[in-house]
Amino acid sequence: MRELLGKVSNIDPNITQNVYLCETVQCQECKKTVPVGIEVVMIKKVGASKKVLKHEYYCRAHAYDSHGVDYESIAHRR
Repeated sequence: MRELLGKVSNIDPNITQNVYLCETVQCQECKKTVPVGIEVVMIKKVGASKKVLKHEYYCRAHAYDSHGVDYESIAHRR
């Protein structure tokens, strides 16, 4: 399962961060493996093609200690 929550734009109009809700993620911050987490994919448009710059994975277990809550809330607002 992988569901797009939203896209976050950067200063450069050719670079966007796609925020996904996905299964079985190991958080990069706390190293916990969670059943449902946040995947952030930074993509750069180069002409007609797209290039993946980096992947990031975060937990979303609780709002007070979640490392992916910032990306999730920004993606839901847009």
